[in-house]
Amino acid sequence: MANLLIGVMILLYTFQSAFANLFARHYAGKRAYSSAVYSVIYGLFVSLGTLIFAGFAYHPSWTTLILGAVNGAALVLYNTLLIRAASLGPFSVTMIFNLSGGILLPMLWSVLHDGETLSLWQILAILVMLVSFVFLNWEEKKPGEKKAAVSLPFLLTITALGCVNGLYGTLMNTAEKLAGGRENKEMIITTFFVSALLGLVLLAVQAKKDTLSAFRTGWKAALWALLASASACAAVNLLMYVLSLVNVAVLYAMDNGGVLIVSVLWSAVILKEKLGGKKIVGLVLSIAAIFALSIL
Repeated sequence: MANLLIGVMILLYTFQSAFANLFARHYAGKRAYSSAVYSVIYGLFVSLGTLIFAGFAYHPSWTTLILGAVNGAALVLYNTLLIRAASLGPFSVTMIFNLSGGILLPMLWSVLHDGETLSLWQILAILVMLVSFVFLNWEEKKPGEKKAAVSLPFLLTITALGCVNGLYGTLMNTAEKLAGGRENKEMIITTFFVSALLGLVLLAVQAKKDTLSAFRTGWKAALWALLASASACAAVNLLMYVLSLVNVAVLYAMDNGGVLIVSVLWSAVILKEKLGGKKIVGLVLSIAAIFALSIL
């Protein structure tokens, strides 16, 4: 049952990424504002959708409020670092650090702080998953193309990005454990509402008098933003439930790896992008790792 739920969650997060990309492509305003506008719409929709799903019941403890507020700030910081990393260096290296951080930090916290244990085979499967990220994100250099420079600011940015991605997952898991799953909805609502507020503040600083007009997205972009938000709302609520069923390190390894696998296959089948030998090796390794984690 847990593996089936993880599979559904992976599809939902993949849909979220695909719809978010389509929003960026069709956004009718200034491209510099698209990320902040998306963050506001996304945060409000996920928090409101979860509130409706919870029957408008919202009774968080102070612990959940604090964890949710910090997590909301982490979500905004994640988006900011992701955009900065894209302007400083290769996307492939960014994704390796990003996905690895999303697995390693929650794993270390769960083992060292929460006392959870992993079998030797589970550890090996997670290591194989991390290796697969390198192959899946390996970009072949075209003839005559210069090798992308990797600067110190870029390395610091992607390291921070990986840590923030891991912090988000760790805080979600911590909130679920501390409240025994009783305040999952409150954690989600707080996290995404705070992220929407902070996103609006950043947009106001960036756009100033054009803040309101920045939300004139065009109907296509608005549709994709709502679909992405609906996917995210379902995915994060499912995530909080599955956290009570599966070891956090195993869950995030399967989730991050699964989303990347589906994205690569989507690019190959739908977008007709050619798969090189290294990506095929990465697919084989990641699929093998997920299979191993699902049965061990």
